[in-house]
Amino acid sequence: SHEPGRQFILEKLRWLELEGILERKQNHLETAPRYVNHLLLFLHRFRFSGRILGLALIHQYLLDAFFTRPFYKALLRILCDLSDLEYLDEEFHQSLQWMKDNDIHDILDLTFTVNEEVFGQITERELKPGGANIPVTEKNKKEYIERMVKWRIERGVVQQTESLVRGFY
Repeated sequence: SHEPGRQFILEKLRWLELEGILERKQNHLETAPRYVNHLLLFLHRFRFSGRILGLALIHQYLLDAFFTRPFYKALLRILCDLSDLEYLDEEFHQSLQWMKDNDIHDILDLTFTVNEEVFGQITERELKPGGANIPVTEKNKKEYIERMVKWRIERGVVQQTESLVRGFY
């Protein structure tokens, strides 16, 4: 029977949630954006998490955990696109989808920047070098949308996700 191994993996998944490595959102799990002083130890925990998920896959254990499509794509090392945002942030997805589907000339006044919260402070982050001085136009909005999707999916979890994927493989 696979029950002892399955129980071990389920216990480790619960531990990953308690440690703040995975975060339950609605009905799925995703990597949790955390800012930790002991980043190296924290990243080792993500690598361990990847190994647990890899073991579950190898031993064909059905896990009572649902991950987001961007998370699965990260495990498969597939780039995410606008449609993947729908599973993380439906409102943000709809805003970018509207921008993609409509002419934004004289409607939106944007640059290649995004405001994000870091340690309780709102900071402006450039989506590309010199982004604060690059207006978003009808001509370059596709690039803007791609960079916003990448930012939203990766924000605060790039190193954690990469460590988890390394452990998975």
